[in-house]
Amino acid sequence: MQIISLAALTILDAGPAGQARACAEAGFTHAGLRLNPLLPTDQSVAGDAAKEAEIEELMRGSRLKLLEVGVFPVTAHMDVEALRPVLALSQRLGGRFIVCPIEDADEARRADTFARLCDLAAEYHLGALVEFNPYSGCRSLTEAVALATGVKRPNAALVLDALHLSRSGGHPRDLAAVDPVLLQLVHFCDAPPFQADGRSADELRRESRTARLLPGEGGLWLEELLEALPQDIPISIEAPSARHALLPAAERAKLALDATMGFLAKIGRA
Repeated sequence: MQIISLAALTILDAGPAGQARACAEAGFTHAGLRLNPLLPTDQSVAGDAAKEAEIEELMRGSRLKLLEVGVFPVTAHMDVEALRPVLALSQRLGGRFIVCPIEDADEARRADTFARLCDLAAEYHLGALVEFNPYSGCRSLTEAVALATGVKRPNAALVLDALHLSRSGGHPRDLAAVDPVLLQLVHFCDAPPFQADGRSADELRRESRTARLLPGEGGLWLEELLEALPQDIPISIEAPSARHALLPAAERAKLALDATMGFLAKIGRA
């Protein structure tokens, strides 16, 4: 059975416990949680016994499974060893992947950092997934594949984000040249069709974080994308939208699940 999950970014303001609670209330079986803070507004959980216990109880009581943990940007000065507490928590919660955007444009240095991150993640039985996007240090599918394969680590793979593939000028047909073993997770959303309109990095980042559409609402090639990916790849809905920002997190989660299941039913993949 194909896993359908919700990425934390869709309801990021809810915090890790709120993300878990909203996913459970909406009817998800799996969730993505932001356990490694990135933004100043992100909550820190690892090392806080009360917060850790709250999330563990929520996950256990709802039988919710942890699919992905965010977010682990690979930077020029990343302190890999300092990530042990959050990786240990991720393992206790049953996590499967950590998501790793690449913020270092230096190819040799980022490969060394990512290799060390893979090694540490492996100690906690976690896959490390490279995420490319057109406003980062790793801007394309080609660059992401080169990084994931170049480190020669068995737990290194890719997360493919539908919006990032589109906005980097990519297309599902490009996946024919990628080893399917590398395709471990898809971040699923919709958007208007790609146009080479010269938008700035800030504009692309803003769209990614605040203006995604739910599956079926836009003009991306989502059916072609799913046909190009492994049949059983987990689908993680990542569709943050300012349109829905004032709705309760559980309601946003339910909108995302209903839209995705409706889209999958429409194309015969429910």
